[in-house]
Amino acid sequence: MIGNDVVDLILAKKESNWKQKGYLDKLFSEIEQDFIKNANDQDEMVWMLWSIKESTYKAYQRICNNRGFYPLKIKIESLNLIEATYFSKVKLFETDFYGKTTIENEIVKTVVVKNEIDFANLVYCNSIEYQKDSNGLPFEIYSKKPISISHHGRSREVLFLK
Repeated sequence: MIGNDVVDLILAKKESNWKQKGYLDKLFSEIEQDFIKNANDQDEMVWMLWSIKESTYKAYQRICNNRGFYPLKIKIESLNLIEATYFSKVKLFETDFYGKTTIENEIVKTVVVKNEIDFANLVYCNSIEYQKDSNGLPFEIYSKKPISISHHGRSREVLFLK
């Protein structure tokens, strides 16, 4: 199972005021809020954590077809920076996920997988013909493979597993 998300930081800064009282409490655990407070760039950290949660939500939908979004139930248990890539371990309910996040040209890109080995099997594509199933989840129309799509501002990512 995979999920992805992109955040255009330039657009996010224009459209959102995450510093509004109570905003972070609705989305992030105390540990996650500590990541934000201790970050060199708090804006970037907010949107990176958001991207991880959104990607996890998309991957989880493929497992249980649950359309509910529970940002506080999505727990980012670890976040480690290794050579310009953030690696995360995430839990939603009792399910573990693993994430990779990069930030380039003020675009946050996250991919979350259920099994770490799936990182080696990701296929990125610029254009793909797809439809949505009865649960609203996209799939490639010829192979019927599940795909994950995300777009925001200047960025769009489409990917699937080999």
